[in-house]
Amino acid sequence: MIKIIFCVVVFSIIALAGAGAYHLYQVKQKNLAEMAQFENNIALNADLGRVLVIYYSLTGHTKDIAMQIKAKTNADVYEIQTLKSYTSPSVYLESKKELKNREYPELKKGFKPNMANYDIIFVGSPVWWYTMTPALYAFLQNIDFKGARVAPFSTQGSNPGTFFKDFAAHAQNATIVTSESFNNMDDSFAPQISNKINAWLNKLAAE
Repeated sequence: MIKIIFCVVVFSIIALAGAGAYHLYQVKQKNLAEMAQFENNIALNADLGRVLVIYYSLTGHTKDIAMQIKAKTNADVYEIQTLKSYTSPSVYLESKKELKNREYPELKKGFKPNMANYDIIFVGSPVWWYTMTPALYAFLQNIDFKGARVAPFSTQGSNPGTFFKDFAAHAQNATIVTSESFNNMDDSFAPQISNKINAWLNKLAAE
């Protein structure tokens, strides 16, 4: 019996490892296919007017996209910050509980942007548990966009899940325009990601 149990455990571990490896392979192939569209230089010719970038970032992926948008559009920037500090690996369990119970973290007080001052507002966050981060939920609870044009963006390992659907449902009085998602990639893809942002900004300027 012990031998059978041992064999079952070993087989399960091998199966899970294989499934994980296959998933990573699929993500890599998907990333390569997407980034191939942005290998050639895409010039930025967008004039978006007065721009604000609002973002939450824990590991830096979302901040990187936000800072690129800032540099390309001369935007003002507002960083969403939580009073408490998330730490790995407990962040995964903490955030899952917060999302399940809809008990979101308290945010640091700071600059509260006047939405009327901007022609377009970008709002970005990582995807946690296939939706928005608890910090972004907390932010959206207390913000009225008052009809402003809002372009949401996400960063994730492979799948934005229901991020954009959930954002649209909680962004009070926002006029949602074209969104964009960015898979987390290494620095070798930096030129393609920059081109992807340029293409997105050009599209928004034409809307």
